[in-house]
Amino acid sequence: MKNSALLLMLLATGTARLPAQVDTTWLTLHDCVRMAREQGPLGAMARSSLEEKESTYRSFMRGLLPQLSLQGDAPGYTHSINPVVLPDGTTMFIPQSEASSAASLALTQKIPFTGGLLSVLSGLNRIDIMESRTHYYNAKPLSLSLTQPIFQLNTMRWDEEAQDLHYRMAPRELAEALEDCAADVTNKFFDLLVSSMNASNASLNVAINDTLYRISRGRFNVGKIAENDLLQSELAYLSAKTDFENAEVGLSRSRETLRAALGMSPVVTFALVPPREITGGRVEPDSALAAARRYRSDMLNYELQRLTAERGVIQAKSDNAFVATLNASIGYNQTAPVLPDAYRQLLDQQAVSLGFTFPIFRWGAGSAAVDAALAEQKRTEVSVAQQRFDAEQEVLYEAARLNLLREQVAVAAKSDTIAQRRFDVAKDRYVIGKIDIPILFIAQSEKDAARRANIQTLWNYWASYFRLRRLTLFDFETGEPLVSLEGGR
Repeated sequence: MKNSALLLMLLATGTARLPAQVDTTWLTLHDCVRMAREQGPLGAMARSSLEEKESTYRSFMRGLLPQLSLQGDAPGYTHSINPVVLPDGTTMFIPQSEASSAASLALTQKIPFTGGLLSVLSGLNRIDIMESRTHYYNAKPLSLSLTQPIFQLNTMRWDEEAQDLHYRMAPRELAEALEDCAADVTNKFFDLLVSSMNASNASLNVAINDTLYRISRGRFNVGKIAENDLLQSELAYLSAKTDFENAEVGLSRSRETLRAALGMSPVVTFALVPPREITGGRVEPDSALAAARRYRSDMLNYELQRLTAERGVIQAKSDNAFVATLNASIGYNQTAPVLPDAYRQLLDQQAVSLGFTFPIFRWGAGSAAVDAALAEQKRTEVSVAQQRFDAEQEVLYEAARLNLLREQVAVAAKSDTIAQRRFDVAKDRYVIGKIDIPILFIAQSEKDAARRANIQTLWNYWASYFRLRRLTLFDFETGEPLVSLEGGR
C-alpha cells in the first residue's frame, strides 16, 4: 500500500511543468501575434518592404517632375595630327594641341502624355589652342530643345501605370505579410505547447517507471516476480529516460524558436497560456470570396500581368513598323575670344531633324516577334485565369475548413475532458486495488493522446483562422477589412 501511495503521488503531479512564477511573463496566442508583428523579424521585414516600395514609387513620380542638372567637362586636352585645309585649298596634316572645357545648366521635363522630352539649356564652352596661344568662347545663353518619338511605344505612360499598380499593391502586401507573420508565430506557439506537454509527460513517465522499477526490484529480491519481469521494468525505465532527454531537447529548441520570432530578449522568462476559446461565428464562404476579390493584392497583380503582356505586344508591333524621332531646338549662341563678347550680339540658332526607321525585309524576324508576343499574351491570360480560379477555390476551401474546425474544437475539448475523467477514475481504482498497472497506463496514454489531439485541433483552427485572414484581408470578427482601398496617386 505504501508503494501504491507513492505511485499515486507521482500520478497526481500536474501534466504541465510550469516554470517559476517569479519574473515570468505569461503570453497568450494574441500576445505572441502582437509581439511578432511589432518587434519580430518578420514584422520588421514586412514594414521595410513597404518602405522600399513606397520610396521606389516616390522616386519614379518625382522623376516626372522638372529636373535641374549641372554638367561639365573640365579640363579636356587633345594632342594629335589633324588634316587642315589651307587657304589655297590644299590639305596638310598638322600637329595640333587643344585644351577644352565646358559647362551647362539644363532643366529637363518628361512629357508622359507623348513620351517626349523637353529641355531648356544654358551653356558655355572654351577652347585653348596651344600652338597660337589663343582661346575662344562659345556661349549658348538659352536653348530650347524637344525630342519626340513618333509611332513608338510611350514607355513613360506604361511605366506610370505599372508603378501605380505596384504602389496600390504595397499596403495590401504588407497586410498579407503581417498575416503570414501571425500564422508563423501561431505554429511556433503551438509547437512549444506540444513540446511542453511532451516534456511534462516524459518527466512524469520517468518518475513512474523509476518507482515501478524500484517496486519490481524489491519484489524480485523476495522472490515474488521473475527476473524477466524485472528486466522488462528496467528497460521501460531506461526508455523513459531517453524519451525525456529527447523531449527536453525539443522543448528547448521550440522555446528559442518562438523567442526569436517574438524578438524577445534571451534574459526574459516566459510561459504560454493555452487558448481556451475560439473566435466568433461561422464564416460564409461566399462572403470570404467577395472579400478576397475586393482586397487581395493578387487581384492587382493579375492586372499587372495583363498590362505587361499587352505592352510586349505593342512593343513588338512598334519594332516591326515605321518609327521616327523628331529633334528640334531653338535658341541663341555666339563666339568670341573674350568672355563678355560671347554674350553680345547673340545670333539665332535653330535645328530640326526627323530620324526614321522603316523595316523593309527582316527575314520574318519582325512578324515572328509579334507572334511570340501574342502567344505570350495568350499564355498570360490563361495563366491569370487559372491563378484566379486557384485563389478563389483556396478561399472557399479555407472558409469551409475553418467552419469544420470550429466544430471539431468542441469535440476535441469534450474528448479531452472525458479522457481526463477516465484517467482519474482509473487512478482511483488502482489505489484501491481494483485494476492492474497496465490498465492504468492505458488510461494515461489515452488521456495524453486526447490532450495532444485537443491542442492539435486548436492549432489547426488558429492556423486556418490566420490563413483565411491572409487570403481575404478581412477581419470576420469586426467585419472590417485589414487594409484600406485608398492608394495610388
